[in-house]
Formats: sequence, structure tokens, C-alpha cells
Amino acid sequence: MFQRTHQATSVRRPRPTMRGWGLLGAGVVVLAASAFFARSDLLFGGLVLVTCPLAAMLSVTIDRPRLSATRTFSPEVVAIDETTTVTTTARNQAALPTPAAVWRERAPLGLAVQDAAPFPRLAGHSPTTNNGRDTVTLRQRVTASRRGAHDIGPLIVTRTDPFGLAYGEFSIGQPKQLLVTPRVTALPRGELDIAKSEGTEHELLRHSIPSADELIAREYRPGDPLRRVHWRATARHDKLMVRQEEQRSNPEAWMLFDTQRDARRDPHQQFGHEQDPAFEAVVELVASIAVHLLDQGFVLSVVETGPRQLAGRTGAGRSGTLGTSTPTFDLGGADQLLLAELAGVEQSTQPRDDYIGELSAGLRRSGRAVPVFAVLLDGSLDELGALGSLRPMCEPAVAFIGETADPMVAETLGRAGWFCAPFDRATGTLVAWQRALARHRAVSHSG
Repeated sequence: MFQRTHQATSVRRPRPTMRGWGLLGAGVVVLAASAFFARSDLLFGGLVLVTCPLAAMLSVTIDRPRLSATRTFSPEVVAIDETTTVTTTARNQAALPTPAAVWRERAPLGLAVQDAAPFPRLAGHSPTTNNGRDTVTLRQRVTASRRGAHDIGPLIVTRTDPFGLAYGEFSIGQPKQLLVTPRVTALPRGELDIAKSEGTEHELLRHSIPSADELIAREYRPGDPLRRVHWRATARHDKLMVRQEEQRSNPEAWMLFDTQRDARRDPHQQFGHEQDPAFEAVVELVASIAVHLLDQGFVLSVVETGPRQLAGRTGAGRSGTLGTSTPTFDLGGADQLLLAELAGVEQSTQPRDDYIGELSAGLRRSGRAVPVFAVLLDGSLDELGALGSLRPMCEPAVAFIGETADPMVAETLGRAGWFCAPFDRATGTLVAWQRALARHRAVSHSG
């Protein structure tokens, strides 16, 4: 829908063009000459030269463009380094045709929009015709380099007066938000994403028929329909057996996400418009592992070391987390929900001392050892002992350690039985995951 208010808002005060500045300069020189030579004709000529650019600026100020603008994105959500097509539809709401102009879209850092381009002349408004000569569709491809929710727009139209002596910039319409999620790297399957507590047979069945209920055989009971007789099991057990459907519940996994900034050992790192590359590597690793686990059918709960920023669907999962605030992801489209929430996650300087307790409580409710993945940018040395003590409730227990972490982090967790793998923004997510797989295999085979 187009807006009812079509008066453009001035972005930049009208000012002379190069031609206008030339006339102003010439006018000042002529006025000075008229005063020096006492010539009235030069005085008149100088006034005309000075007045023309000023009149042009006034004309541009009063005669603002009357346009409406809406925009759409295709796709509406992109990951870092992906491209979306921005389609902006502008319509002339004035009875007179639009003058010559150029256009561009306003966008923040992290979105590569195109430079200013000519804005086509539009005919006068036609209330009875849609997408007629009074309407133009502007398209451009925008590449995102920073995650987050970014406003694209409003449309900036720069127009000049008919003589090209002055110009002004005007904003048209309202901005629209583009969501940029973290980059997700496809990870190979391995021993790290197998819920060993579920049993090997269950795991093979879960991955071979992930959308069907498991079938088990039990002894025939009076009243059971004959169509459910399991003849193969009957022959094996030498007694009548029937099929029984067993509702399968998904395996569970937990993740510890380091979002606390005051643990960083770089005191010179400041908040600002630039995102911290080290933390962006953490977010990308968390996103990739989380999507991988969700694709494998896990119910994923995420604990943050800083104040909670993720929402998820609390109260989900087999561990009985009803009433807790741990973000849980297990519904259809949970990967998209998680990525959308990770798009806005930031580092926090606010301390939080209960995240180990939250993780411990969740693991105790599970009632068995479950996969746990800790992604630590630095890792708090004060909490390492408590985190290491959770090892008996984790299978496997994997810790990804950032490049700025103290060596004591990997050493302490390694002694507690965690599989520690270093990661950094240079090598990337896939290498970190392969390191963890190799470390797990090496320890498993040696043990």
C-alpha cells in the first residue's frame, strides 16, 4: 500500500550546483566592478547573476517531489555475504510530471548498495491506473557483510531546477528492515552428533527413517487386531507377535555460548560501529553447530554466559524444562528461529554468575549423559572448575576454545575429560569442527 502523506522530507538543504556557484561568483565580481567603476548597468547585471541561483534554490525548496515509495526484498532474510534483490516501487502523486532527478537508497554500514542512478521522468498522477506511466520500479542487488537487522531506505531523490543551478535531496517513504543472519557452514556427521545414551540401534533407525514412528514387536494380547500381526517376529519367537508403534522422542543436546565481553584479555577493544571479528567467529560457529544438530533431530538448549538474549521456545524438550527460561529450539523451523535470534546477539559487559548452575540443572533433569558443546571465546577462569565437573553428565563433552583464551582454559577442561578444539576466524568453522572430530577419535581409540 502507498502512503497517504506524499510530501518529501528534505535530507539536505538545497544548494547551488557547480553552474550555480559559477553564476554566484560571476555576480559577485560584476557587483564589485560596478561599485569600482560606478556603472549602473554592471550593477543590474550583477544582481541578476546573483539572484538566479538564489531563486533556483528557493524553487527547489518549494517544489518538492510528491512521490510514494514501497520496497520488497527477495529473499527477505539473508546470511552474511549473501545477496538480496531490493525492489522499490515509486509513484508520482502530483498532477504534473516529475523533473529530472537521480536516486539512491539509504543503507547503513554492512550493506553494499549501488551508487546514485538516474531517476526516470514520471507522468502526472493517474488515480485510476495502477503501475502506469506515473510509476517506476527500481531494482538493485544488495550484498550484506554484517549480521543484524538493517534498515534499507528511505528512497533518496536528488532533483535540480530546470536550469541546473541548484539541487536538493529529499527522502521518500519509510525504511524497511532486512534481517542478516550469521553464515552457516555445513558440517559433516560424526561421533560428536550421535546421542550414545539412546543406543546404537535407535540411532541408526532414527537416521534411516527420521519421519516415521519406530515399530517394535510385542506378544499378542486378546483384542489386538490381526492386521497388526508381525509375522517375521512371530516366526522368530515361535509365538504370535504384533506390531506396536512407539512414539519416538528426539535426542537432546546442550550448548554453552560465550557472550560475556569482560572476560576478554584485550583492554583496548572498544564498543563501536565495527563488529568484533573474534566474536563474529564465535557466532558463526554457534550457528553452524546448532543448525547441524537441529538437522540431525536434536532438541537444542542454549545457555549464554552473559545476560540472556535468545528466546527460543522455553519449556520444550524431554528434560522437563517447563517453567525454566533456558532457550530451547525443537519446533519445525527452529533453525530459522535460532538464526534470526543470533542475528541480533551482542557481547555484554554485564556479569552473570549463574550460567553454570543453569547448565548443570538442565543436565540433571535430562537423567542421562547428553551431548554438550561449549563455544568459548576466552572462557572465565573462575568457572572452569565448575564447568569441568559437569563432564560425567556430558557425552560427548566438546569445548571450542577461542584464539584469545588463556592456555589454562584448554588445559583445565582437558584434564576434566573435555575434548578441546581451538578455533579462530582465520581457519573457519569447518576446520574447528574437524579438529574436534579428530580429537574425539584420537582419545576414543587410545582409550
